[in-house]
Amino acid sequence: MNDVASALSAITHQVMLLSRSELLDSALRHHLGDQPAYRVHRSGHLRGNVGEVDLALVDAGSYGQDECLDLIRQLGDVPVGLINASDDKARRLLELRPSIRGVFRPATSRATFVRGVRTLIAGGDWLPRPLMEKLIHRYRQLTRTSQAIEALTLRERQIMQLAGKGLSNAAIAAELHLSTHTVKSHVHNALHKLGASNRAQGAAIVLGAGAPA
Repeated sequence: MNDVASALSAITHQVMLLSRSELLDSALRHHLGDQPAYRVHRSGHLRGNVGEVDLALVDAGSYGQDECLDLIRQLGDVPVGLINASDDKARRLLELRPSIRGVFRPATSRATFVRGVRTLIAGGDWLPRPLMEKLIHRYRQLTRTSQAIEALTLRERQIMQLAGKGLSNAAIAAELHLSTHTVKSHVHNALHKLGASNRAQGAAIVLGAGAPA
């Protein structure tokens, strides 16, 4: 048993910091300095295969949103955490890349950071509670919207999409060979199902979800 414990404690995990900041690199090494299980190396950009990396930390303060997304895409299956990230930027990136496993705010304490790194390498997630609550709220909104769109009939979807293209009820009626009264009825029913207050809002919901015509 002691031999097994010794072997496990001798395992070194490779942590890659993607950042243009030498100061952040120094701070990160200080945080993990007394943790022999972690070996940190920094790079300003990726070059080909990332090799044997157990965790990649992307400095959200060094890169714009598109640059962060590109780096995360290049990392493939490597677990990714955002470091030095504001809540708003982290939320936007998480919505676009749900594969992000962790987020560390600029003011994250050393003890919290070490626990988070350990959790991510072990296969878990590490997200600040306020950010998690926002993501859950966003997920519930998307779920309600998806359910509302699924409740629309094919004709209601067609009409709302045409409304989104700027067509009037009369123009939609002519396009679909319907009466204007029938179009108005479909619009009314669709807005009720979507919880929308007007044609523009209802059309935006349908078009935004990419509902088929």
